[in-house]
Amino acid sequence: MISSNEADRIIAESTEVMGTETCPFEQAAGRVLRETVKADRDLPPCDRVMMDGIAIAFKAWEEGARGFNVAGVQYAGEQPRALADPKGCLEVMTGAALPAGCDCVVPYECLTIREGRARLMDDFAAEPGLHIHRRGSDYPQGSTLLKPGQLLRSGEIAVAASCGRTSLTVSIKPKIGLVSTGNELVDIDQQAAAHQTRRSNVPALRAALLNMGQGEPAFRHFADDERNITEGLGSMLEEFDLVVLSGGVSAGKSDHVPGVLKKLGVKQYFQGVRQRPGKPLYYGKKEGGVAVFGLPGNPLSTLVCFHRYVIPALEKMSGLANPTEPMVFLGETFTFKPALTFFLPVVVEFGADCLATAYPRPPRNSGDYARIVETTGFIELPGEDLSEFTQGFATRYYPWI
Repeated sequence: MISSNEADRIIAESTEVMGTETCPFEQAAGRVLRETVKADRDLPPCDRVMMDGIAIAFKAWEEGARGFNVAGVQYAGEQPRALADPKGCLEVMTGAALPAGCDCVVPYECLTIREGRARLMDDFAAEPGLHIHRRGSDYPQGSTLLKPGQLLRSGEIAVAASCGRTSLTVSIKPKIGLVSTGNELVDIDQQAAAHQTRRSNVPALRAALLNMGQGEPAFRHFADDERNITEGLGSMLEEFDLVVLSGGVSAGKSDHVPGVLKKLGVKQYFQGVRQRPGKPLYYGKKEGGVAVFGLPGNPLSTLVCFHRYVIPALEKMSGLANPTEPMVFLGETFTFKPALTFFLPVVVEFGADCLATAYPRPPRNSGDYARIVETTGFIELPGEDLSEFTQGFATRYYPWI
């Protein structure tokens, strides 16, 4: 049995980044960029007005002018006009191109306009370049704006749009197959007897994958029959890039998954991690690249292991650079006895000091899935080194997805 850190290392070292594809711009949100996006022109592309008001020549103000005849209006989106009279002015709107001959913008709040003449307030002090966004001052043409490995969120999409990108090179989404095992499981629309359980683990994993933007996974269910599991998994290993199973990986007589995977040519990297919940966790790969995670079947174990191990693997497969790793402070002292890593469900709150504090909400057992809806995620407590974690202890936080 290995530590959670060793499991991390093994998964990371054996996970390969997916290939790339060209994605239409409209479908790029939520994907991982795999190319460099550079500015196709200066940003901003012209000297741009930053305040509604008037544009003047600073020299006129410097020479004592405080009143200016209004020669017209420069609107955003129009070709830049020219100031014919250096002692006059043009009204300008925010975002408009700066008129030629002007180098100072006076906001409306600092002037009055009556009968076509603008008068500056006595306490207004002009400056060359005031309220002007100079051409190329943000990024000159050719500057790198987006780098490979960035998640295309709203800001990144805005940048790509500003560069006129109608398509982007992104990571191919892996084909994912989800598997539930167990004779006790029935469809959610069935009336379950007392000895039966409606399938909830795979719907939970499907929801997490959809929320991650991974797309619709495929789903299979196998009864606790070695032949049935062998036939089903054999075809899945040829079809998918990632197979995630829930159940069938413990040491019971009906837990056939590890043995079946071995017969099917999947190399087992580990089975069993010193952690709670999720101790029987399985991970392996078949030659050719398909990765297999066998998650323990208890609901909390399934969800915790998925968030703790499968999501980081998916992030690496997508080529995501620098995934977020939020840290929180423990809100109260927590103690547990076994020498293992403990994943503790918590509620995270932000105080007036803006610090994230995690308050323990331990489940009754690893099948207590209903209690997790009261929590925001879980924290990792490295209990192989400590048994008591005092208030203020800083640790990694995994929000539910």
